[in-house]
Amino acid sequence: MLEEIADDDPAVVAFLAPPAPVPSSCTKLGLKRAYDELGNWAIVKAAIAADQSVQEEWDLATELRRADPLVQRMIAALGLSDAQVDQLLIRANALV
Repeated sequence: MLEEIADDDPAVVAFLAPPAPVPSSCTKLGLKRAYDELGNWAIVKAAIAADQSVQEEWDLATELRRADPLVQRMIAALGLSDAQVDQLLIRANALV
């Protein structure tokens, strides 16, 4: 005999709920806060400051997109995987 499981059972909800879509962009503040939580903001800040054109792009940007060269530089500076970048963008959007 099969046991009936409630629709609101956490295991059922987790199984049926589709994963949240990964955002393709975030605000600078959200990204800074996410990097701060990881303890990586000092590294990213130094990588931005090391190049005048990158610093200018950071200063002028209001939104950062995953494919932007500026974001790619941050990813490379930390050696992040695609999965880590996904989580970073999700967290950055949650923090603002």
